[in-house]
Amino acid sequence: MSGKERVLNAFNHKEGDFVPVGDQLIVSKVASEILGKYSYTGGGEFSKDTIELLWKGERNFLVERYVEDTIEIHEKLGLDFIRVGTCPSKNYSKDELPKKIGENIYLYENKETKNWSIYQFSPLSGQFFCVSSSYEKEGYNALEREIEYIRKKLDQEINFEDKSIFEGWDKIVEKVGNKMAIAFSAGIAIPINPIFLESVILKPEWIEIYLEYQTKFTIEFIKEGKKHGADFILGGGDLADKNGPIYSPEIFRRFLMPRYKKILDVCHSLGLPYVYRSDGNTRPLWNIWFSEIGFDGYAEIDKSSGIELKELKEKYGEKITLIGNVDCAKTLVYGTKEDIYKEVEKCMEDAKKGGGYILSSSNSIHYNVPAKNLIYMIEAGRKYGKY
Repeated sequence: MSGKERVLNAFNHKEGDFVPVGDQLIVSKVASEILGKYSYTGGGEFSKDTIELLWKGERNFLVERYVEDTIEIHEKLGLDFIRVGTCPSKNYSKDELPKKIGENIYLYENKETKNWSIYQFSPLSGQFFCVSSSYEKEGYNALEREIEYIRKKLDQEINFEDKSIFEGWDKIVEKVGNKMAIAFSAGIAIPINPIFLESVILKPEWIEIYLEYQTKFTIEFIKEGKKHGADFILGGGDLADKNGPIYSPEIFRRFLMPRYKKILDVCHSLGLPYVYRSDGNTRPLWNIWFSEIGFDGYAEIDKSSGIELKELKEKYGEKITLIGNVDCAKTLVYGTKEDIYKEVEKCMEDAKKGGGYILSSSNSIHYNVPAKNLIYMIEAGRKYGKY
């Protein structure tokens, strides 16, 4: 069977020849180690590389290498799906790029709202993260400017006339879309930011406006994604840590559930399974996700937060496809070959029967995962995932 057939089987809860194996992200550092060359596949360093190359006018080089390296790493490892994304427009303006204001430090500014954020790349962790923003400095004043800007856009038509943003995506689909399933990301979320979380209670009308535009954009992006060869969506958004969700199930039900139902209606009309992604202990939200809304799958299943495949399989196995659970916080970072094989074997015992399972890490193949440990996970997946 092809990787594409294995993945589609998993969403149809059918057993094939093997449990499909893949991951939503293999960062550039890990890909570079495996391919023996500096690679451009994703992660914090890829974000930094993107900015630097665009300032040099090397957008076409970036897209070409993203396509080449992404295909090469997935083919070399024998993976069954690829998560793709859009790329910078051919018509990008340097005036709109983040400005480098220090070593590995970049300033993003929105000329319309006057809001800004500062991001920093850490060579130690591989993270590209926000270290300061107008939200922190100005609080509600900054958020009010953002909401007013969004309010004006609500009545505007969303289109994707600039097809150059899909150039890399299209080339990947053209070259391997018949062999591997194609995934992309599209979702809505309340940002895990203090001023947004406070506004849920104090300024709920602002959150409604924010999410309404997100929903409108997401629906149009999903429609466009289908035209460009997508097979399923790795959507959702982080909202939990090991102690549980950042906000309550009641808040999710009020603000996000009705909008996700609209999104799912569109997905299902297009034949696209929608997978919700969030690591952390998400257990209090499962009934909303899988019984009330009806998500087709769940990814980033987080073993380090106490989430086990067996529990999910027993409760929801007939409804959803499970993706993940090989611990990328500990096992894939510090584990031996034997540790990784043992964990993969347990995943297969708990979830592979009857289909509906895709082997993956609990989040991503991030900066601190040794390349050899990714290879061990895949090897173990083929060993224990045979039907």
